[in-house]
Amino acid sequence: MNSGVLSPRMFRLVVTTSFSAACFVVTCLAGSQLDEAIPLTGESFRPVFVRMEDQLFRKAGDHETFCKKHADRPRSQNRKEVTALLRKKADGSWKKVEELVTKLEKEGEVRGPRRFWIVNGFACLAKPAAIKKLAEHEAVSFVYLDRFARPTRAPRSLSSSQMTAMKALFESWQKKPADLNWKDAKIPWNLEGIKVPEAWRKEKAFGQGVTVAVIDSGILPTSSLAHALWKNPKETFNGKDDDGNGLVDDVFGYDFMSESGFVQETSRMLSHGSICAGIIAGRPSAKSKWLTGVAPKAELMLVKGSFDLRALEYLLLNDADLVSMSFMIVGRELGHVRGLYRNAFEHLSAAGVLSMGGAGNFAAGPRALALGKQIGLPKDIPCVVAVAGTTKDRATVSFSSKGPCYWENVAFFSDYPKKKPLTKPDVTAFPTGYPMWTYPPNRQTKARGWREISAEDGASLVVGPGGNSFSGPHGVGVAALVLSVNPEMNAWEVKELLERTAADLGPKGVDTQYGAGLLDALAAVRQAKKSE
Repeated sequence: MNSGVLSPRMFRLVVTTSFSAACFVVTCLAGSQLDEAIPLTGESFRPVFVRMEDQLFRKAGDHETFCKKHADRPRSQNRKEVTALLRKKADGSWKKVEELVTKLEKEGEVRGPRRFWIVNGFACLAKPAAIKKLAEHEAVSFVYLDRFARPTRAPRSLSSSQMTAMKALFESWQKKPADLNWKDAKIPWNLEGIKVPEAWRKEKAFGQGVTVAVIDSGILPTSSLAHALWKNPKETFNGKDDDGNGLVDDVFGYDFMSESGFVQETSRMLSHGSICAGIIAGRPSAKSKWLTGVAPKAELMLVKGSFDLRALEYLLLNDADLVSMSFMIVGRELGHVRGLYRNAFEHLSAAGVLSMGGAGNFAAGPRALALGKQIGLPKDIPCVVAVAGTTKDRATVSFSSKGPCYWENVAFFSDYPKKKPLTKPDVTAFPTGYPMWTYPPNRQTKARGWREISAEDGASLVVGPGGNSFSGPHGVGVAALVLSVNPEMNAWEVKELLERTAADLGPKGVDTQYGAGLLDALAAVRQAKKSE
């Protein structure tokens, strides 16, 4: 069973950059501005994130208060105002701390400060003495051990072979048909199972006008996916930063790990990104006629870089409406840094972007985890939608991660202790058993029952891969259908709508196996229209 969480390479990357943090105590002392996980002896540099005091949301409950206060405002207005305010706060706070940071840099106590605004703060490498000085500054609220720190790299141009491949993808994108030929398409059962074709036929909801950021492994260059791509209107493939955003050739998105505009698949075994992209917005195949996308008129912004806050800032500045996330951390103590990412995703929600992904595959088998630990960051964040799995006949999927989730002993965000847990997952979809865009099966995957149903140009349609990473894109697609008929619905309103219109599964009401139940695209779209 494919994990659908992190590829082995990505998982190793996260582990090796964690600074062995799991071995440190991470309980927070009342009033402390320092993450106790930071080793403060010796002279070695530590990766830290310095969170400033002036945040839009400073603590648990602030996001919910904002949602109630701003529910009567259209999403576009909230987006504009929140984005501007986040950036203004970051600029103001930096002016207060810049002198100290510059001084510490000159003294060799701090290296490579990098500013952020999705959470007002900056990341850097710092020696223990400098960390203490930063924590004592009046403009600083907390200093985290940056468990997801990566080495800083300069943006780089595409290699000759990458440039050739991306220009070929661009040519394929240019050939996309003007109209969607969905009436003659073959519709897989998973779309029928959540009433997607009915939303197309009866409500004319196809995801039109909606941009989805897909944080994943990239895509294979098959026309069904190429035709779904979002394009940065100010960029071309020329080895230059045309739009002045500091990134080179981010025409279809950006790879924040390798610092390049190459967003095609690099794995040779399974194209996780192609599968997820295809479920969200795959266009009809010209050859086999299969239509895999829930929202086949939505556009896909391709992003690589899990847990990189720059990716969240990028997709917000480039007007993404939704973000599909195929990454999650379980089985590791993350301590207070969970709160840093909750802060970021709550700010993203206020600015109009709904974040979604699979709930995980840790309920059974050799990787099974205890209840309360099966759904990890970022799917354990209240405003993020975690999608569980069920079978075609609505039976239990043994591996599908169950809730609840706990938030305790996390600086600023300890509002869901074990006596009052957060109910997760949120909704349910289908994790396996339908056509997916990926590589042709090999000897190993054929032995596991994978079969190719159509060999296409640049990829294959395969039945067999599985995991809740593939449940998640169903939720993203349905949310895109909702926004295509009511684009001014706020992110938190779309989340609530998906839950309210879901078909109950399992025990009556919301539960820790299925959440609110199976997604219902037709009901969700119809309710969205009534709310206009």
